[in-house]
Amino acid sequence: MEEAQIDVIGLEASLQRQLDKYANKAENFTIFRTPHYISKSKKKFFKPSVISIGPFHHGQKHLRALEEQKRRFLRDLLSRRNNISLDLCISDMKLLETRTRRCYSEMLDELDSDTFVEMMLLDGCFLLEYFLKSKEGNWNPILEIGWKSNFIKSDLVLQENQIPFFIVDKLYELIFNQDHRMIFVKYIPYNLLPDSIFPDPPTETPDTIDSIIADPPAEIPDSTNSTIHSKLDKIPDPPDEIHHLVHLCYHCLVSNPEKPLVLSSTMFRANRIIKGLIHQFLSRVLKKRSPQSTSQSLSVPLPNSAGNISSMLIPSAMALKQMGVKFKPKNNPKHMLDISFEYGVLKIPRLKFHDITKSIFTNLIAFEHSKYGKEHSPFTSFVAFLDKLINTPKDVTILQECGVIENWLGSEDELTQFINQATEGATLSTNHYLKELFKEVNRYAESSWHRNRPKLIRDYFHSLWATISVVAAIILLVLTLVQSFFAVFAYFRVPNR
Repeated sequence: MEEAQIDVIGLEASLQRQLDKYANKAENFTIFRTPHYISKSKKKFFKPSVISIGPFHHGQKHLRALEEQKRRFLRDLLSRRNNISLDLCISDMKLLETRTRRCYSEMLDELDSDTFVEMMLLDGCFLLEYFLKSKEGNWNPILEIGWKSNFIKSDLVLQENQIPFFIVDKLYELIFNQDHRMIFVKYIPYNLLPDSIFPDPPTETPDTIDSIIADPPAEIPDSTNSTIHSKLDKIPDPPDEIHHLVHLCYHCLVSNPEKPLVLSSTMFRANRIIKGLIHQFLSRVLKKRSPQSTSQSLSVPLPNSAGNISSMLIPSAMALKQMGVKFKPKNNPKHMLDISFEYGVLKIPRLKFHDITKSIFTNLIAFEHSKYGKEHSPFTSFVAFLDKLINTPKDVTILQECGVIENWLGSEDELTQFINQATEGATLSTNHYLKELFKEVNRYAESSWHRNRPKLIRDYFHSLWATISVVAAIILLVLTLVQSFFAVFAYFRVPNR
């Protein structure tokens, strides 16, 4: 009994020490592990491939190749100012250690104070010097070996591969005070995400947003360059408190998306009756049918507009095209999520898919759900919208042909598979920002005219001769009606005396 009592006392003391640690840790985390329910089927999009930033992947064997490069970057950064010493940087990082640890959702007890502070300094200096060298076009041979624009940039936008931005800010302040800070901060998303993801200034081709991802620019010319200033001006001002690089990129893309423009109901409903009458006429009057007309009409399961499901689902691109919906790339989009539906035309900013797109999409979704939850998830809604449009490679082909998608992946199958998996594990709010657009697209697609239009074309306009037959039948009917009218008119007409 005495031994049992001793064990209870020891366990109590151990648990109390752990509880004391949590008592000193405020739960305002900004850097999270990606939840398993989101990452389970796509783990490779959340793990760094060449460089570790922050504690979650610190010291992993396959990431050690660039550790020496971090030290070179520290040397290069310190050489920018003669009065900046290494001990000053270490002292400032030491002062930020407790605040930094509180940003992570895990305790990180495996990293002692010296190791943690060294990691903060090396990773912060690497990020700062990395973007400065990119801005200046001053690259060394190590970063030129296939890493500069692909693997490193991809690793820097991973949710689990982050340090708090105030570390980079503090180092920037030590080296440059606050000179040109806003230009530098805006350059970060301009560099990590291609400049083409932001609307071009009016003096340049205003065509579309090429999102995501083309190779970003290798450098920013001198800050006096008006073209670059124009492009940076298009990037939204950063939030007052930047949590990390993913938060900064997310804010630039999804700071406050407006509700999509929806303009189809008035004109569509006014014309629907006329179109319905034409369809009834063709189906009842024309007796001669083509050989293909015996097949069943197109059957496309559509959401029930009477319920909430009409705001959560829409038909695929192929089905919508067959129902008369047209797809067009949107000119001068205000932001990446600027989608509109105008009188049967679905306008979407042009999307350019490269390999790095996968990491960016999946990590922005994970960040959005980790930070804001499903009630504020416009980016998740946007990717879910793409998921609804793309069910098969044929849907990708349709969107490619109309200029909405530019696919630089291996094949249509690869893009289809990625889009269908991108939102797996994430949940969509019933009040998402595309809710009204989904409803209007469904109303348009559910009309009898648009649902039967493919059958009408197949039965009566599938070939030149079938079209001629329909036109001839209409002309014959019109002539018959005219003849009947004059015959009746002559019969009732009072003869002149």
